[in-house]
Amino acid sequence: MNIGDMIETNGGHTGVILDKEMLYPGHPTSPVRNYIVMWNNEAPRYAVLVSGDKKITKLSAFSVKKKVK
Repeated sequence: MNIGDMIETNGGHTGVILDKEMLYPGHPTSPVRNYIVMWNNEAPRYAVLVSGDKKITKLSAFSVKKKVK
């Protein structure tokens, strides 16, 4: 998944990916650890707040169910 993609979590929440955090930042084939997401409605309770805005949080890559078309 890329920055700007709409995603759906396992709990049914939807949002847009703003940034991604890699597991091994300098390695070219590193898997994604976390996504920074701006939510459409409310953030899931298991998402970690990143800024003062409650709609922008950090989410584990394992919580993403699918990319929404």
